[in-house]
Formats: sequence, structure tokens, C-alpha cells
Amino acid sequence: MKIGITFGAGGARGISHLLMIEALEELGIKPSIISGSSFGAIVGAFYAAGFTSKEMRDILNQLINPKRDSVFDFLLKSDIAKLLTMFDPQFIKSGFIKGDKFQKFMESNLKVSKFEELSIPLKIVATDYWKKEEVVFDRGELIEPIKASYSLPGLFTPVKIKNKILIDGGAVNPLPFDLIKNYCDITIAIDVTAVKSQSEADIPPTFDSVFTTYQTMQNSIIKERLKFLRPDIYIRPEIYDVRVFDFIKVDSIFKQAQPAKKELLKQLDRFLSNK
Repeated sequence: MKIGITFGAGGARGISHLLMIEALEELGIKPSIISGSSFGAIVGAFYAAGFTSKEMRDILNQLINPKRDSVFDFLLKSDIAKLLTMFDPQFIKSGFIKGDKFQKFMESNLKVSKFEELSIPLKIVATDYWKKEEVVFDRGELIEPIKASYSLPGLFTPVKIKNKILIDGGAVNPLPFDLIKNYCDITIAIDVTAVKSQSEADIPPTFDSVFTTYQTMQNSIIKERLKFLRPDIYIRPEIYDVRVFDFIKVDSIFKQAQPAKKELLKQLDRFLSNK
């Protein structure tokens, strides 16, 4: 029985992907293929490299500064010293953050540099900025495609690979289960795009306004694609009041995603019992 799993785009809400990996671990399941977009590409790479959900949690804890609410607070409060501990701001037209620091963090923790070194086949999605189309990576150098896949427009500098200028994969395919559907018997898609906010009274800050609009676009893309093609198991954790860079809200994200984990366990059990 070949099982494939897709980790969707969604910023900090993608932390909930780790709970879905926990569900597979509890059932003793290893996927035969993985795909990912944006933050889902990061999670997918670590999972494909052989990391457990616990090991990924430990790495996440290394990265997060528990004294701040989010990276956006760093930006809005001009706390440059704190911001520099995670990212590398630059004041040029192509993007506020170069992303080199996080890239080095990925390299030092992931331990592999090529797709061929992964334990499980992986497909990563990025967007060709000029052609405005999807670009899929599944061989060769690994780190640069990951960086391209999470390069949110306006925030991260676009990545140049083989004369292509690449940005966030979520711009064209935030839930790329279509890339693996023909390679497995059961396709699982984990959609962590934003759900309707519970607090709608206030006018949003600039960063929230821009990136919430981007997430609205991602929701529309997924909704339209699901009309024509569906994964065998579709899971969408209901995670409220978590912005794109609210990684500090780990506990809240895990708590809110628990029902989705239970749903995944339930649906997998049903599928496996019928096969």
C-alpha cells in the first residue's frame, strides 16, 4: 500500500504538519512519496530526510525566541537586534529579507544537500516569477529549491535557479497533492491555509493586510482545484488567530490542530481497513 502526503503552504500554521506526521508514526506508516509548498516544503524536506516529529519539534524550539509574539512584532517594533537573530534584513528593492541565515540553519540541521540523498522521494513547488507558472523540483540541489518555495513575495528575496527567478510556491500551488496522486494508492493532503478570523472588528496592520490578502488568494486556488481533483484524504486544521509568522504560538497551534490529527487517524484507519 503506497501512501503519499502533501504538506501545504500556510506559514506558522504549518507547524501543525508535525501532528500529522505524529499520526502516521502512531500507525507505523511511512509515506512512499511527499510533496510540499512554501512552509510545507521545509517540513516535507525534514520528513523525507528521515527526521521524526519529535526531532523536528526540537529543531523548531532551537529557532524560536520565546520572548516575542512573532517576527512581525520584531518588524513593527523595530527590534533589529532580535530580528537579526533569526533573519538577515536588507534594504533593497527585491525583498526585505535575504534568507541566507535561515538557509544556513537549514543546511546545518537537515544534513543532506541533494534530493537523491533523501530517504523518501520529495517534490517541491516554487513559482516562476516572470512566466507566472509552477516549477517542480525533485532532483539535484535541495536547499535552494526549498528557499525558493518559501520566498514570500515582498518579504524574502526571490531565488535564481538556472536562469529562473523563483518565488513562493504558494502563489501557484499551495497544496500540491496533484504532483503525487499518480504515484500512490492513498493521497493525503494537509491544507493549513488560513480559516476565517474570529476577530474582525479592527482594521488590520499593513503586514497583516498584505499577507492575509495573499492567503485569501491561496484559499481560492485550493477551493477551485478541489472542484476538479481531490485527494483521498483531505485534512484542514482549524487554526484561528495565527498570523503567517506567529511561530511563537506553537502551543496554541498544536492544541488547535489536535482534532485534525484525530480526523486523520480516523480516516486512515477506515481506508486501511477497506484495502
